[in-house]
Formats: sequence, structure tokens, C-alpha cells
Amino acid sequence: MANRFPPIELIPARGEIVRDEDVKLNQHLLKGAEFVINKTWDNQDLDHDPIRISMRWHFEKIPRRPHKRVIRVQIQAPLFDDPEPPNEGTGYVSNLYDYEVVELFFMNDKGHYLEVEVGPHGHWLVLLFDGYRHCINKGEDIDLEVTNQFDMDVWNCTAEIPLAYLPGEVTSFNAYAIHGSGADRHYEALYPVTDGAVKEPDFHLKQYFQPFDIRRVVPEGYNRKAYTDLKYGNMWDSVENAE
Repeated sequence: MANRFPPIELIPARGEIVRDEDVKLNQHLLKGAEFVINKTWDNQDLDHDPIRISMRWHFEKIPRRPHKRVIRVQIQAPLFDDPEPPNEGTGYVSNLYDYEVVELFFMNDKGHYLEVEVGPHGHWLVLLFDGYRHCINKGEDIDLEVTNQFDMDVWNCTAEIPLAYLPGEVTSFNAYAIHGSGADRHYEALYPVTDGAVKEPDFHLKQYFQPFDIRRVVPEGYNRKAYTDLKYGNMWDSVENAE
């Protein structure tokens, strides 16, 4: 695994500039992106309400600090509370995929991809991969801004994915949801396995991702390569330098 990515926060003396891309909404960004998970990983109908995912570009000017450039993700999902949360606190959990979780995957044509996991009780896991299951970071080195609200048995989550977390030239996407324990563990997918070629769920298989127009959630020009952020630096430089 690569080195940790502590925030570096290199701030110019006069503050960070605001670029046209930050604030100018074009026809692509106005669309945003909407998804519904309504199938199991192997393409069976769900026996509960679907999981809804909405994504929008969000820019926020912050005086004397790095500006916020993020994909704001909103998730609405049934709350199962099975299994029990990993701990009483919130934050990073190394094996969050063993709990109740929604997972988002952003991939480019080179097979580099970002995995973002969020749980209903304020836990997250963010991993960067330069190939199939080849992780280049340690999960505890990356923070994620997450808020959760409950409406009876519905879980509403808002998560903000910094632009710097994405690999350059994202072209495909998939999303998953997991809940339950033991033999009642349930795996669900936005784009499921439809050809019967896979016998067990594996969310890292790129052949089941679908094309995604990143311009709907990131300003055009910002994702032609990994974004170098004043706060996070270039999180993909070790991968780009190796090419």
C-alpha cells in the first residue's frame, strides 16, 4: 500500500482562487445523477423498498482555507440495523463491508477506481485501487464528511466526496448495498450480474460496471486527470508516475 494522505492545506497568501468551473453550471451539471438499486447482486427483485442515490456537484468558497470541491451524495435506504453497528462512535471502520453499508465505485478505463462506503451510523471507508482489488492506501488515512438522519425505518445519508479522491477520467460506475447477518446476508447491486458467470458477489468486477458521464457531477475539465487539491495534494501521483 502507498503512503498515507494527511491533509497538507497549502494556502496561497491571498487565498485560493475561484475558477469558472467551480460556479458555472452547464447542461451536464444541471442534470446531476440519479440511481436506484432495486436488484440483488445476481439480478433478482428486492423484497424491500429500493435504495435511491442522488449525486450533485457542490462548490463552497471558504475564506483562508482550501475551497470545497465535492460530489455531494444523498442516499435514501431502508434501515435494517442488522448487523449491529461496528462501534458506538463514528468514523473510519476498516471492515465496514461486513456491516450494513452502501458502496459507491468510480472507475476509469485504466482500471483505477475509488470505493466509498458509508454506513447508517456515521461510519465510512474510502479506498483507492490501481487495479482489481489492489489497494494503494490505508483506509484510516482518508476522512469523509457524512451526516445521517433517520425517519422511522428509513436511513437518509449525505456524504461529500472530494474531487481529489477520484482517479482521472472516470468513465464507469456501480453501486451496492449490503445488510443482514450470517445466512441472511443480502447483497444488492445497481448493475447486477446478469449472465450467470459469477457464483458469489464480487463488487470489484469491472465488466459489470456501466458507463457514467462524470460531467454530470464534476465540471468539465476537472477530471481529465486526477485533481491536485490544496488540501489533499495529488492522491493518485504514485499511480500516474508509474505509467
